[in-house]
Amino acid sequence: MRTLSHLLILAVTALLTACDDGRIYPDSIATDSGGVSVRLTADLTGADTWSGGYRIALAGFAGTDAYAAIVKNIDVDDGHVDVTLSGIGSDVTTVELCVLDGLRRRMATLAALDVSDAASQTSLSLDAGQIDAGMFAIIQRDVFSTTCANCHGASNHAAAGLYLTEGQSYGSLVGVESTVVAGGMRVSPGDAAQSVLYNALATGMSSSWRYDHSVEIPSDATLGMIKSWIDGGAKP
Repeated sequence: MRTLSHLLILAVTALLTACDDGRIYPDSIATDSGGVSVRLTADLTGADTWSGGYRIALAGFAGTDAYAAIVKNIDVDDGHVDVTLSGIGSDVTTVELCVLDGLRRRMATLAALDVSDAASQTSLSLDAGQIDAGMFAIIQRDVFSTTCANCHGASNHAAAGLYLTEGQSYGSLVGVESTVVAGGMRVSPGDAAQSVLYNALATGMSSSWRYDHSVEIPSDATLGMIKSWIDGGAKP
């Protein structure tokens, strides 16, 4: 016959085993049923191109904090989205349709709603309209168009013959041989380590060129996103 102490040990062991599922960050974080609710409607394309543990979500952020305080994941490939984030606390100042990494860190904002003065309201709406939420589209918008295109096509000149302007960058990068690294590929789908683009941004590879490109993107999170895009197949 099992003793009472033996049964207690078995119960505690079972409880600890059930809790230890290897997960550090939950898929969704919610507060109590009170607070403000935000209903999001949007039509998304490209949501299925994200890889490397990223997710599209409706999330609340407090002030300048880049980590979401409250999250509702959006389960969508391509199509209409109609979701509600409830229980938004008074510390949250913006609610965003965004891309989060595995740490709940904001990688990109697709649409945002200011809720800092919403204490007197119980429900708000965010109609985001039609949005290209693809991984490459975000990299184009937040990296190539804002950082790289000045020297690569925006001023009618493309350094090294590489165009990084919208509508031209993908065809100028993916599967295209480098003009400055012999035998190298600008972007080798599925292999960031062998891609000149990633190495030029993440290492000192280009320090002997006319310009050291590694100074342009100091954020490890952004570099990680570019790496994930390439390793995931460099989808358009």
